[in-house]
Amino acid sequence: MMMSNSLQPSQAVPVVEASDYSALVDVAYEALVKDFDVATELIDRLERSIVVPNGQLGRDVVRLGSTVTYDVEGACRRTITLVYPAKLDAEGARISVLAPIGVALLGLRPGQRGQWFARDGQANELTVIHVINEHNA
Repeated sequence: MMMSNSLQPSQAVPVVEASDYSALVDVAYEALVKDFDVATELIDRLERSIVVPNGQLGRDVVRLGSTVTYDVEGACRRTITLVYPAKLDAEGARISVLAPIGVALLGLRPGQRGQWFARDGQANELTVIHVINEHNA
C-alpha cells in the first residue's frame, strides 16, 4: 500500500509493525467491554494502518514503548511514553494506548498530526514533535 503525497498532515496514515498490530488488536478487543468507544477507535485506527514487517518500522514512528514529545494545538507541549494499560503510572508520564490521545499518537511521525475526542466530546489536535524508541536505541 502506498501513501499518497496529497495527504494532509492531519490525515496521516498510521504505520504499525506486524507484531505490535497483533498485540494491539488483542488489547482492543479485550477492552470492548470496559471502554467501547476508545476500543473501537483503536480498532478503526489499526484497520487504517499500514502494517510493516517486524524490524522494518521507522525509528521515528510512535509505537508501544515510544517516548513522544507532542504539541496540543500549538499551546501545550508534553512528553509521554506510550504503554499498555497495565503499565500506567501515577505521575502521568505514561499514557495508555487505550486513552484517546494514545490512539491518536499511535503510528505517527514527527510533523504529523492526530486528532482525538476527549471524553467530554471536545475535538483536539496534536502534532508530534519528537519520538525516541528504545527498540532502536
